Amino acid sequence: MWNKACRDPSLWCKLDLSRLNSYFFNIPNNQPGACKRSNAKMTQFIKYVLSLSNGTTCLVFNYNVHLTDEQFIITAERTPNLKRLVLPKTVEFSRVDVHVAMKSWEGLESINITSNIPSHYIFPAIGKYCKNIIEMKFGYGCLFEEKHVEALIKCAPNLEGLSIRSKMTKMEALCGVFTFLEHLEAVNILHSFIIDASYRGLGDVDICYLQNHLPPSSLGKLIYCEGGSCLRCKNGNSITTGRIFQIASIIMRASEDLWREDEITSLAR
Repeated sequence: MWNKACRDPSLWCKLDLSRLNSYFFNIPNNQPGACKRSNAKMTQFIKYVLSLSNGTTCLVFNYNVHLTDEQFIITAERTPNLKRLVLPKTVEFSRVDVHVAMKSWEGLESINITSNIPSHYIFPAIGKYCKNIIEMKFGYGCLFEEKHVEALIKCAPNLEGLSIRSKMTKMEALCGVFTFLEHLEAVNILHSFIIDASYRGLGDVDICYLQNHLPPSSLGKLIYCEGGSCLRCKNGNSITTGRIFQIASIIMRASEDLWREDEITSLAR
């Protein structure tokens, strides 16, 4: 009876592995063989949990898990109905296995990725197999630039929601987002550090500058910190442009809390 009860599809619509105690799946670098043991434990766990699940449409990985090719493929094969995917901070994927996995998720609509995920692997795979992507979040990482916009145009032309909050973002890339992604309804740049080489030499721009340089129709779609009034933005604005690499370092160390949060509700963790 318990076996039957735990396989009820209503229990597995959303599989949130972020609530796992990540201690058991981290890799202590100072212990010989720890990497192999950690990978084996995570692989076993994924197989067991997904053997119970049926009809999972939302999958959230633990932020600190080091996800391997094998685990990615196992997960994809067992969640063919997935609509939303939140990947962890660190992955170890090959080009071939990324394509194999994404082919299993043709119905995928929303994905959270970090800068540690090889963009030259995953974006072509998304464009080839996942035609229904309408939401995307770029979390944990440094610069959002033109190459990312070019990838979005090719792999997710129907994008409606985009989050690049708490990231360094090039002004040219932000302009490209609104110029070429015609279906956008919301773009979250809260706490982001917008860079434009033509603005005071090199530095972050304010909302007045954005209002003057972005298409008027885009301003109602932006989610931003008005007046830079929040503590995060005040701290960022107090740093001079001469210390821009220190800002990059701060953003690269984005915490799990930032990864979870988002003002676009459907992209929040």
